[in-house]
Amino acid sequence: MTFITILTEPAILIIISVFLCFIFITLKNYVKVNSNLKEISNTLKNIDKTELSYKYKQLDLYMLSNSYTSVVWEDFKKALIFPDKFYLSSQNTNSTTEPQTDIFLTIDAPYFFNEETLVSSKINLKFIQTMPTILTGLGPFFTFLKMAIAFKEVSFANDVNVGTSLNGLISNIQIAALCSVFAVGFSLFFMLIEKILYNRMCKRYYLLIQQEFVRLFDVVTSEKFLIDLVKEYKYQSNTNEKLLKALPENFAKALSASIGETTTPYLENILYSLNKLNEAIGKNNGGDVIDKLF
Repeated sequence: MTFITILTEPAILIIISVFLCFIFITLKNYVKVNSNLKEISNTLKNIDKTELSYKYKQLDLYMLSNSYTSVVWEDFKKALIFPDKFYLSSQNTNSTTEPQTDIFLTIDAPYFFNEETLVSSKINLKFIQTMPTILTGLGPFFTFLKMAIAFKEVSFANDVNVGTSLNGLISNIQIAALCSVFAVGFSLFFMLIEKILYNRMCKRYYLLIQQEFVRLFDVVTSEKFLIDLVKEYKYQSNTNEKLLKALPENFAKALSASIGETTTPYLENILYSLNKLNEAIGKNNGGDVIDKLF
C-alpha cells in the first residue's frame, strides 16, 4: 500500500479537507483581527503624551468610529478624569507656569482593553477551540465506519475467495487505523499552528495596545483621588470665605463709585442750570430771584 493510495482514500481525504478548511477559517479570522489591532496600535503610537489633552477629541472620534473599540471606549471614557475636573493641590496657585493638562485614569487600562474585548469577542473563538476536538472525533468515526464496511465485504462462502477477502479485510483495517492516526496528527498540528498564529497576529498587538494606553494615561488611585478632592474642597472653601468677607467692602466701594459717576454730574448740571436761570431773571426783572419767586 503506497502513500498515494492512502491519501486517495475517501475517509482520509475528508480528514485532510476538514483540516485545511479549519486552517483557512482560523487564518481569515486572525488576519482580520491583526489588521484592526495593528491600525489601533499605530494610531496610539503617533500620539505624544504631552499633546494628549489637545488630541483627545481626535482620538475619541477615531475610537468611536472603529467597530473594534467603539463599545469598550464608551466604558473607558467613564473612568477618565479630565483637567477641568481635577485639581492638584500641590500646585502653587501663585505660579505662572501652565496648569496640568494630563488626562488621568482611575482604573487600569487592561481592565477595558484586553484579550476578551479586543480578540475573543471579535471572532468565533468557541468554534476555533472546538476544531481540534472535531478533527480528533473524525478519527474514531471513520475508523469504525471503515472496519464495519470491511467486515461486511468479507465472504467465507467460497473457499477460493477466502484469501482475497482476508487480504481486503487486513487492508481496510490498516486504512481504518490510519484514519485515527491522521485525525489525531492533524488535530495536534492544528493546535500548534493556531497557537503560533494567535501569538503572532493577535496577542502581540493587543498587548501593545495595552502598553500604549498605560503610556498615555496616568492612573490615579481612589485613595489619592479622594485626598486631592479634600484638598481642593479646602482650597475652594478658603477662597469663598475670602470673597464673602470682602463682599461688603467691595459692594460699598462699587456703590460709592457708581453714585459718584452717575449722580454727581446730574447734580452739577442742575446747579449750573439754576445759576443760569438766576442770572437771567436778575437781568430781566432786577432784584433777587428768590424774592421774585415769593
